Amino acid sequence: MAHSICNDSQYEPSEFDPQDVAWDDWSNDEEEEESQCLFCPQTFTKCLETFQHIKQQHGFDFQAVKRDLHLDFYKCIRMINYIRKQVQINPELATAKEFKLTGSEPFWTQDEYLQPVLTDDALLFAFEELEDLEQQPTKPFAPLPTVDLNQVTTTTELETQLLNLLMSTQEKTENLQGQFEEYKSMVKKRFFDTIANEESDPSSSAALIDQGNYYFNGYAQNDIHEQMLKDRARTEAYRDFVYENKDVFKNKIVLDVGCGTGILSMFAAKAGAKQVFSVDNSAIIEKAKLNIKENGLDHIITCVRGKVEEIELPVPQVDIIISEWMGYFLLFEAMLDSVLVARDRWLAPNGIMAPSQTRILMAALDDEDLKNDKVNFWSDVYGFKMSAMKEPTLNEAVVDFIRPNSVVSTVVTLKDLPLQTITIKQLDFVNSFEVEITKDSVVTAFGGWFDTWFTRDGHSIPLDRESQKVPGEIFMTTSPFGEDTHWKQTSFILEKPIHATKGTKISGVFTCHKGTDNPRELECEIEYRVHGETFIQNFVLQS
Repeated sequence: MAHSICNDSQYEPSEFDPQDVAWDDWSNDEEEEESQCLFCPQTFTKCLETFQHIKQQHGFDFQAVKRDLHLDFYKCIRMINYIRKQVQINPELATAKEFKLTGSEPFWTQDEYLQPVLTDDALLFAFEELEDLEQQPTKPFAPLPTVDLNQVTTTTELETQLLNLLMSTQEKTENLQGQFEEYKSMVKKRFFDTIANEESDPSSSAALIDQGNYYFNGYAQNDIHEQMLKDRARTEAYRDFVYENKDVFKNKIVLDVGCGTGILSMFAAKAGAKQVFSVDNSAIIEKAKLNIKENGLDHIITCVRGKVEEIELPVPQVDIIISEWMGYFLLFEAMLDSVLVARDRWLAPNGIMAPSQTRILMAALDDEDLKNDKVNFWSDVYGFKMSAMKEPTLNEAVVDFIRPNSVVSTVVTLKDLPLQTITIKQLDFVNSFEVEITKDSVVTAFGGWFDTWFTRDGHSIPLDRESQKVPGEIFMTTSPFGEDTHWKQTSFILEKPIHATKGTKISGVFTCHKGTDNPRELECEIEYRVHGETFIQNFVLQS
């Protein structure tokens, strides 16, 4: 999830895109507004020409469909956005000669399709004037009388909210163009502003975008992507695997799960992939589209917004799945679940997962400063005792950098994850462990991190394999002995320190599973035995 760029890097890290256009930038100068065909990239200076092209070249008579299916304002909006979304998912529709709708499709009542798919989509505020356009082709945006909003019916909560807004401003609204501006403002507020505002009330939105899910909302922000891109160890591991194995990517179909800014997709495209599908359920995918287009790769990369559990791809299978899904202590945020769903849905036999294997490791720590800072601090706060504050601190895993010299035991593997074969059920685990103290110490915590491998064919990594270079493999570690990464390391502070001499063995059982209340969090239990005594301590890793 971070990355400072080296001089020899082959990509630019900037997240700022001067071409980024917000809803507020929509032009009101209709005479100069170009409109794009619903199916193909062709654009026209007059919307009437666009609708005529759609009818003649793609066999879709917008006006006839609107009339025959008795479509209201909202259903027309949904229809336009639905068709555009289908074209994104199924690029072959660009050459379609016929497209039919029956009126029974689910999208007619789904508020998701009130959200514009295409920025500055002129067709969204021209369709209501289509009859006049056909009669007066020289006046492409002739004003119409104000619609009697009292006669408009609604079928969803969001439609009702939009209608109420329009009615409240009807005295100021002189035509359907003005009404569309109000619609545009409301949809902007409902679909975009809530995502951008971290302090918004999730329960206030009727949109189908999951506003209650902090995970996708958080990944809509630039800062988290900047942090990830500036993580050299992370980003260069992916880059090196792709660029050093171009023969593996050449003419292959690649799926990028959780594409973010699109950096991994662009690596794959540059390496020779013939088609790349970039999937993300966060609003950041709109920036990814701009990034991809700016770099001239939009003829290879197709962006798809949605959850991999719900979307469809226009291909039956893919050759490679690439994804940066790793979280703190590897499994925090539970994104791997979605990657494995994508694997089971689309990865071809003998297909490659990138990365192909990960491993959670743990060691004992002697770090009195960590415990003093996080726990003992509460014993004397400006002369006052606050012991009640200690308990939650002892139950929370700490994500921070571990000093290498604080590691005072052998390193053990807690969980091995061969990503070609592991199942979602196996991500919750209970494993035994034993570490041996390497010098006389006071053990104050256990520390955890993870290692990652990329391989050309997805082969398993032996348990004794460490960081040595193997041809065709790329290795990345988040160990305190390696290069700093944005993942840092995770510490589990012990309530009772362990006084141990060199050679002392601490054995136990480590349990890790998704959070009971929030499945993107982790709940861990460490049961450990030393000096004939057994201790149990519970921890939660949360945002």
